[in-house]
Amino acid sequence: MTAKSQTSTILYYRNIPRKHFRKQPYPMRAPDSSGDGLVYRINIYEIYAKNPSLLLNNNNNGFHNLDTQKIDNLNELVKDIDQLPIDHQNLNYKTPRINWDRTKSLDISQEVGYNLLHEKERILCSKLRLTPSTYLKAKYNILKAAQKYKIEGKDFKKSDAQKAGIKFNVNKASVLWNFFNQLKWV
Repeated sequence: MTAKSQTSTILYYRNIPRKHFRKQPYPMRAPDSSGDGLVYRINIYEIYAKNPSLLLNNNNNGFHNLDTQKIDNLNELVKDIDQLPIDHQNLNYKTPRINWDRTKSLDISQEVGYNLLHEKERILCSKLRLTPSTYLKAKYNILKAAQKYKIEGKDFKKSDAQKAGIKFNVNKASVLWNFFNQLKWV
């Protein structure tokens, strides 16, 4: 065979559609081998199909109780933050810069504890994608650690803020430290 005939043969085979030899047109999942060989199908919406009024029932089955506990915990946390020697009035006349343009802002207006934050703190939480409860816990931890360092006569650095018992990204902790530092809280 010559080189020209080989290439034409290869091109000829590429244009032929392939045939699939499945017995069934769609793949099926194998039954679980650990059971008795039976496959059970459960329709979780069957109950609601029979009685749609269950969907309209506003009974939260205890979720309201969890929200009130969370609100009570946040109110206690705000009282603890108010006991710290910081001037919250700085938020009224200072506008700290927030250097965080990594992601789209999060709408936190429906979150628990939103009403406990100052407008500038709300913007900070939205940009950092933090819930108000997470922000308040981080704020308390950072400011409490800063107070402890001040009593010991040490400087409170960014790296200390990152280690202050915060359970999220250290870059966000750095932004919080910058925010608090601009307000002269740390």
